[in-house]
Formats: sequence, C-alpha cells, structure tokens
Amino acid sequence: MTIRRKMVLPLALAVGALGLMAVSQVASGSHVRPKGASPLRASLVPSFKACATPNRTHGAPLAFPSCNPPVQSSSFLTVGTPDANGAGANSVGSILLRVKSTSPEDVLINSQILDVRCQPAESASVCNSANGTDGPDYSGQLQGNATIRISDHYNGPGLNEAATVVDIPFPVNGQCANTISTTVGGTCTTATTANAVVPGSVKDTQRAVVEVGQLQIFDGGASGVAGAADATLFEVQGIFIP
Repeated sequence: MTIRRKMVLPLALAVGALGLMAVSQVASGSHVRPKGASPLRASLVPSFKACATPNRTHGAPLAFPSCNPPVQSSSFLTVGTPDANGAGANSVGSILLRVKSTSPEDVLINSQILDVRCQPAESASVCNSANGTDGPDYSGQLQGNATIRISDHYNGPGLNEAATVVDIPFPVNGQCANTISTTVGGTCTTATTANAVVPGSVKDTQRAVVEVGQLQIFDGGASGVAGAADATLFEVQGIFIP
C-alpha cells in the first residue's frame, strides 16, 4: 500500500535575469499548491510479508482472508517483543522531514530506530554486542527510501517550464550503533539533508510540490551494508495499536 503525502520543497533553479524572472513568475501559477506542508513526521513499524495463501479469516467487521503466522519481511533484523522472542518491547522509530526555507534552502532528514537486533542470518561482524535475551545489537547500516513525484518549474530547455517528473526513488543511508545495555538492541540514526544526499536537488527561490510515497527502511542484507543486493524490507511507516 502506498500512502502519498504532499509537502512543499523548493526544487528549482534560482534565476537572476529580470526577463527570466518574469517568465518564472508566470509559470509559478501554472499548478496548484498549498500554503505550506512541513514538517512531515512518520512513525515506523516492523514490516510483514503480504498474505498470499490465506489459511485463516480475520474477525468481523474486517472479515477478510488472513495468513497464520505473520512473517517479518526482513530476513536479517528484528526488534524486541516479549511474546515473540522474549525480549522487552523497547523499539520506537520515526522519520522527520523538515523544509528549510531560508537560504541555502534544503530539506532536513532525521530518523531514529531503537532496539534493532540481529537475526541469525546477519553477519557476526555487525552483531558483536550480545543481549541477555534474543539477538545481539545491530551495528551495520540501514537504507531509507520513498518514491517521490515532483511538480515544479525546473524543466524544459530554459529550465523554467512547469512539469511533473516521473516517479523516482530517493534513498538515504543511516548508521546503527551498539548500546551498553544488555536488554536493548542497537540504535540506528540518520541526520542529513536532501542536498547532502543529492547535491543540487533543492534550490533557492522556487517552489515545488513533492508527493512522498510510503517511507520504507531496508536492512543491510547479510553484510550489513546499505543498498546490498540481498537487503530486505525491515520497517515501514505505520501505527501500532496497543
């Protein structure tokens, strides 16, 4: 399921010539936009594989086919859960996107996931801090990603035409670290900006509407390296109902 949200990101070329500024001002009214759309904060939950071969039925009123048992999407990482692996439930994760509207304009990207633990398939080199219960801390890398759809005025021969860009991915890497606790797994963080990830992706003086698809976090595969060919989906934006 893809959930699209909109936020305003200034993603067009700054212009200095008065004539070109006039053209850009006309173009700026050619597609609708909100007054503002920042920040965007998304909570993260573990990802589970879709139900392909149902063997149960969910209770009413959402009486749809279901699969027993639930299977995590990640083959390499997990989080503490008392009734699943005996470890305490200490994992909380979120992603925060904030538009920086002062020059140099940018989008600030911050994320954190607590209590990230290795499953047996993960490399021992990034699983070297044991816990009293369940898997050791994970100290490898993660990769966040989302499909984005940009509508702006940085198109055409003069880079001043309004258009919608084809859907593109925007991957961002994060790093995990061990904790000193033997009851809590690793802590994974990201603190960067859109321009640090893709230089020039956010430019001063012009606005754009950017649709953001489902925010997803991928593990580092068996090696613990972001973008690994065998990486699997670890967490996605969502909510938890206790």
